[in-house]
Amino acid sequence: MKSHTEQNPKNSRAIAQLGESYRLMKRYSEALGEFNRAIELNSDYAWAMAHRGETYCLMNRYFEALADFNQAIELNPDYAWAYAHRGDTYRLMTRNAEALADLNRAIELTPDYAWAYACRCLSYEQMKRYKEALVDFDRTIALDETIFSVWRSDRGLLLSYCGRYAEAIEYCQQWLNQENEETHLIRYSLAVAKACEQGRAEAQAEIDKARAALQAMVNMDTGGAVLYRLGGLAALEGKADQALHYLQKALLLRGSRFETARHDPAWRDLRTDPRFQSLISDNTGVTSSPSN
Repeated sequence: MKSHTEQNPKNSRAIAQLGESYRLMKRYSEALGEFNRAIELNSDYAWAMAHRGETYCLMNRYFEALADFNQAIELNPDYAWAYAHRGDTYRLMTRNAEALADLNRAIELTPDYAWAYACRCLSYEQMKRYKEALVDFDRTIALDETIFSVWRSDRGLLLSYCGRYAEAIEYCQQWLNQENEETHLIRYSLAVAKACEQGRAEAQAEIDKARAALQAMVNMDTGGAVLYRLGGLAALEGKADQALHYLQKALLLRGSRFETARHDPAWRDLRTDPRFQSLISDNTGVTSSPSN
């Protein structure tokens, strides 16, 4: 990997590209080293500055990330990528007004920027502006379906956030009739929508189907998605202890699950429970950034 830069030790572009390769491999310390070298050779290198900023962001070093994004934008005021990634950094810091301003600017500069729409969707969701989040979610999917990894089930849940339960039910049933890898997750979104629209008794059959589908996938749950949803089903049934046990296990796998619990109506009756509030307060992250 290093051979080209060793042959060209003053080629700032090659060095920065090596840093980017390390960043994409999640070898962040090595990425920083290469970006630092590139910037030492060319202090006006906005691309290297912005990508070093994103590396800092991925390391949760948000203030250093902002400093680099600020400098990259100062060097290139029309740099949509830097605006979008600074905006997402603000979102991760829950500075949502600043996040929206940057993401709006990125979209203004690049109107088909799917990743910026996805990040703005998450900002709106954090602010509980669900209707606007849904609009941006749909824009994202229209441009690039790969950004949200389980977009079918996510959209079904987002419809429930909006209180559009009947539409969520119809939408989820539509996707259950088609072959896809999200069936167990879609069944959860359907169960939540039915419980909200028709009451728990009417939704019990869907809750049971969702639980069976999720339990079949527990051993493959590396990110907490299945455990989180098993907790949500228990919450719908009023089984608080079981629900919170699942939620705690899900948070250990991925702390950002707590942000979903803030919005998911399955947890509505537990939001005043001190144990639920304690779990939430112990996890200070937000929804992780979409695929980029």
